[in-house]
Amino acid sequence: MPSLLIDLPINPVIDSNVLFDFLLWRYCVKTRTPFPGCLSDTSAENDTLRALDWYLDKAKPIHTSPHVIAEINGLLQARADWHGPRLSAFWRFAQEDLTRLMLDEHLIKLVKMHPQDLVEFGPTDDSILEVAVQTGRAVVTGESDLRGRLTKDQIRVLDRYEILALWQDRNA
Repeated sequence: MPSLLIDLPINPVIDSNVLFDFLLWRYCVKTRTPFPGCLSDTSAENDTLRALDWYLDKAKPIHTSPHVIAEINGLLQARADWHGPRLSAFWRFAQEDLTRLMLDEHLIKLVKMHPQDLVEFGPTDDSILEVAVQTGRAVVTGESDLRGRLTKDQIRVLDRYEILALWQDRNA
């Protein structure tokens, strides 16, 4: 049987929705913190995030933009309602975990973004699009509009469910 890793793109660009759920899940599991309401604690969701953990560990280094990191901070405050010491503890953990995944951040300056893409996708998704186009790397995202645009530009796109299917095949 051929290696499933052949089908997996390495050094992917990770979008904020995927990285937010992944880091929040890892933090809650590792620190035994109760899951906030914005993160499902179902067996299926845990399998999906375990599969993502397996993939990111195999595909490292991972890539993103500072826009994504800033958006995650906002999501933690708005969706998870984390502030103060809990938010600080999360970022200490996230810094270590992103170091483990050899995170490389690519700065895409707002003034250099394509105006139409900026209007259509906003600065965070446009930064993901720009990094993918500039580097030719695959993108892991759950956003259908971004997926469509990346596909149009012939950039490979994976979502967490495709990664789950590959992980399940590997463990079958």
